[in-house]
Amino acid sequence: MRRFLVTTSTSKFQAEPHLHAKILVAALLVSNGVRKDAEAVFYLRDVDKVVKIVGERVKRLFPDEESAIGFLKKAFSQGRQEGVVVKKGSRDLTAGVVVGPSQVTSCLPKPPYTYVIELEAAGIKPDCGLNIGALPPHHQVVVVNITTDRLLRGMQIVI
Repeated sequence: MRRFLVTTSTSKFQAEPHLHAKILVAALLVSNGVRKDAEAVFYLRDVDKVVKIVGERVKRLFPDEESAIGFLKKAFSQGRQEGVVVKKGSRDLTAGVVVGPSQVTSCLPKPPYTYVIELEAAGIKPDCGLNIGALPPHHQVVVVNITTDRLLRGMQIVI
């Protein structure tokens, strides 16, 4: 399982809904469907709420930004959707190795791991990094997914 943890807030989502939608689509969708081995977890710091979208169970998630924004709005406000789990509090946000966009120690983990994107600082210290912090957050997710797919298929990775 690969988990993409986005620490954010409701005001950050209202200011940049397209960025959040791009991250969601990059984390869970692949050209021929939904990634069954991925989760997108949004921690809304200001309301202390965790919204987890489980790739294995999600329904009605489409690749266009506008519908992904609508999906997230409904998930953040109501949470009553197939494949969406809403919890109060920030416990158990990470699973396995915690990876960040940049860090002194570099690693290429195999699942399970959690890749952290801090749109709002949450003070999560990654175990290792991938040195892709200069990329936009949704591009980081794409690179992580491609790299993980290649690792799982046994292909050689060049960084």
